[in-house]
Amino acid sequence: MILFGYLTIRNIHLTRVLVQQQIDRQLIKMTLFQVILITVFMPPYSINIIYILITNGMIKDANQLMIENSIFTILTLLTYVYNSGSCYMFLISSSRFRRTVKEKIFIWKKPNQINPIQQPTI
Repeated sequence: MILFGYLTIRNIHLTRVLVQQQIDRQLIKMTLFQVILITVFMPPYSINIIYILITNGMIKDANQLMIENSIFTILTLLTYVYNSGSCYMFLISSSRFRRTVKEKIFIWKKPNQINPIQQPTI
């Protein structure tokens, strides 16, 4: 009996360690994806804002203003891609997050539940 108790406790401990390692791996993946998204999508927008601040006092013709506004719009859209990309990044990298999202989206889908029927006894 002592042996089975010891083996049960050991198995529970090992299971906890494996689950924790899996959670750590998912967290590392999510963090790396987040860093990649930030480094790809945020610097161009920041550089454009700095350019706008530096050239604010200069006189520009209509063509130059149109080009600058187009670039600003495209870079703003890329910034929105970063913001929405974070959600997709979590969906891609974390199975636990995917499971939770599915549960929240499909709330009407309940698991099959079996209820026993009471038979009258004679």
